[in-house]
Amino acid sequence: MAAALLGARRFGVRAAAVAACLPLLASLVGSLEWILLSGLAPAPLIGLLAAIQVERGRRYGEILLAASLPGALLALFLLFGLRGESWERGELVAGVAASLREVAANAQLPETEQLEQLVELTLRLLPGMAYVSLLLVAVLGYRVAEALGGRLGLPVPPASPMRSWRMYEMSIWALIIALAGLLVDDGLMRDLAINTVLVLGLLYAVQGLALVRHLMWRIGAQRFLEVLVYALLAFTSGLSLMFLALLGLGDTWFDWRRIGHRKDEPPPDDGRPDQEIDT
Repeated sequence: MAAALLGARRFGVRAAAVAACLPLLASLVGSLEWILLSGLAPAPLIGLLAAIQVERGRRYGEILLAASLPGALLALFLLFGLRGESWERGELVAGVAASLREVAANAQLPETEQLEQLVELTLRLLPGMAYVSLLLVAVLGYRVAEALGGRLGLPVPPASPMRSWRMYEMSIWALIIALAGLLVDDGLMRDLAINTVLVLGLLYAVQGLALVRHLMWRIGAQRFLEVLVYALLAFTSGLSLMFLALLGLGDTWFDWRRIGHRKDEPPPDDGRPDQEIDT
């Protein structure tokens, strides 16, 4: 993703467009598993879309929003392509189920049916997970491009510090609508609602983590205390995800960091040096 972004900045978007689209086109010719299990194919296209937004003078949040388009398209493809008795779904379920049977046999586990149910649940959540994965590719790739671009004389707009990251305020209504969609009977709309809740829940958890990072920055916490807090969150991942998501939702309503719509600006400087390097 970073190579495509910097290549487009160096040689122009048109010159980099063909090279950026080739991996995705090649993956469409291959098996479905390549598209599902690899983020390499759409990564150059993500970088190309980011470069287009950089040329247009967009800010960091707008750049990421445009760069997440391949993830949204892949999620929709999976949502419709893996429904019912489609050959893609049958082929994927058969392959994964066969692997699980072999693992269960070697480990002498009798719960094969439960493992197959887990496969079904994973397939149901796969569109949301695919979108989040490609969004992560966009975020990390942009950070790499920002770091390398300064050295190569190809600067890109600076990324927002993690501690000042915030969801768009209107996203809360999308979450409310998705939660209401969970009441719908089993079907396409329910699957769409489940994956929307998954994506927005994880993004609000990231906002909650940004709030924790902001607090650590505000109090000037030492590095070992930060590591201890993050380790505690990692070891209690199930509870901490829910806790961080609730923190993110609370920050959306009450704006505890007082940054409002200024999502691409850091919090007001209080006159003391920054205590961390945001990634």
